[in-house]
Amino acid sequence: MAVKHLFLAILSKQAMHGYELKTCFEKLVSEQWTLNFGQVYTTLTRLERDGLVLSEEIKQEEKPDKKVYRITEEGLRQLKNWLEQEADWNVFGDELSFQLAALEFIDREKAKHLLEKRRVYLINLIAELVAKKNQIKDEGSLTSWIFERNIMKAEADLKWIELYMKNRN
Repeated sequence: MAVKHLFLAILSKQAMHGYELKTCFEKLVSEQWTLNFGQVYTTLTRLERDGLVLSEEIKQEEKPDKKVYRITEEGLRQLKNWLEQEADWNVFGDELSFQLAALEFIDREKAKHLLEKRRVYLINLIAELVAKKNQIKDEGSLTSWIFERNIMKAEADLKWIELYMKNRN
């Protein structure tokens, strides 16, 4: 699960309380994935239950106490294992592949309409991703490269759909 492992990665750098972790996570993903506090604290509770993080109550004057989380040795080990694992390639491992497979079972004209709709969506998505990537101040940052990866994936899907549509007519 991405949230769990990104939390472990963030906590491997320094201990944080939930709000700091949420803010750091959202900054890391360029605010493309916002977390609600319920998700943050549910994930932290599970991480603590599984021995991957420890929490400590910090007393504060004139403010409520805060709970600070730090990664454990087991958390570091699991993070390392996750970072080193190779993802299995699955031909039908994404939603689009399943949707395309389903096109075989619907009316040809309806399928053509759906592919055209997806083509337009991808064109707009690419433009949006390029605009967001161009807003990133540090062009060499990991976030910039993640946007570039997603642009390339969308361009590949667009190219495939256009080729498929051309050859299916």
